[in-house]
Amino acid sequence: MRGDMPKIIVERPRRGGRGERLRRNKTVSENEVALSKVGMKRDAQLRGGFKSLNENLAPLKRYLDAQVDRPWTKVWSEICENLKPSNTVQQHVRDHIPDFVAIKTSLRDGEIWVHERWAPVRLKDSHTRLFVDPKSGLLRRNKHWRSWRAARDAHVAAHAKALEARMRVVSEKVQLHLVADCWWEVTLHTVPTVAQTVETPLGARRMTFEKPVEDVLLRKRGTADARLAMYGRPRVYAAAKRQLTTKEIRALGLR
Repeated sequence: MRGDMPKIIVERPRRGGRGERLRRNKTVSENEVALSKVGMKRDAQLRGGFKSLNENLAPLKRYLDAQVDRPWTKVWSEICENLKPSNTVQQHVRDHIPDFVAIKTSLRDGEIWVHERWAPVRLKDSHTRLFVDPKSGLLRRNKHWRSWRAARDAHVAAHAKALEARMRVVSEKVQLHLVADCWWEVTLHTVPTVAQTVETPLGARRMTFEKPVEDVLLRKRGTADARLAMYGRPRVYAAAKRQLTTKEIRALGLR
């Protein structure tokens, strides 16, 4: 590991501070002057959040990728030489290493298991790119790992396939749904909304909320998330439904 790794990783301004906001705006308003007299915690709350560290972890990831097939004990020794636990920020970077490397692993029935925070999981089901081989102690690459983008694309494709198997879109307001081995023609309406003024730490804000609706297809399970999953669109609900006849199902090519 290069000797200046701590500087490369941690030398970046923290997020959420007053200085960051002033650098963005380039001007100091009356509110900023007033906030300079407020305590740090209250100031952060008024700005909608808190200060957080802003490490550049990309060099650490690249370093770990380059250490594949090396003994983990040697890799860890190099990390400890350059990232000291006595430094708060450097210790915070060290705390991120388990996010990239599954250090605690074991063998069960011929499979490698990763001991994550809550419970052990199979290596093929874990989200870590690298792991320490429980047999050899070498740093290995998880061949089952997929990037978040690839995992997201696979999830979207699987969801679209499942949606196609149970739903057909006839028009903007009409859909066909397979529920309990029966096909239904569903008429969709837009969920009514109401605007209300809500008090927030930043002052009064005008916000829009959905009114309760009776979804004839989902019934009591008709929450906003359930409707989105069922109809593939937000802010709509089933206002009416009609069961299709056998003749209609054959004509439409539905199973």
